[in-house]
Amino acid sequence: MKFRHLIAALLILSPLAHATSFDCKKASTYVEKTICSSPLLGKLDDALADNYRDMLASDLGDGGASLKKEQRAWVARRNKCTSEKCLADLYRKRVDDVCDAPVVTGIHAACVQSEDIQ
Repeated sequence: MKFRHLIAALLILSPLAHATSFDCKKASTYVEKTICSSPLLGKLDDALADNYRDMLASDLGDGGASLKKEQRAWVARRNKCTSEKCLADLYRKRVDDVCDAPVVTGIHAACVQSEDIQ
């Protein structure tokens, strides 16, 4: 019987495990809570975090300074969203835009495209 309760608890809490760019257990803003409670937004957050990390590991010529600056500005815009649609639209665009950064030398990161996320 205890095993069933554990599985039920894990299923109920599973949406809290989606986002990788921040700890959903510490979500305090509307935006963070909405991302953590939406499977789609969680997947988009995961994809953006992966794309961003992989692009920063590429040779962008400026050590990723411009990409980091763009990301901070994007987070500020994201935090002004008041609906799930606003968040999804911003995330889809950013998932793709992060990978538009030109790589100076070496291999361009293999990025996830927003159209592949359902």
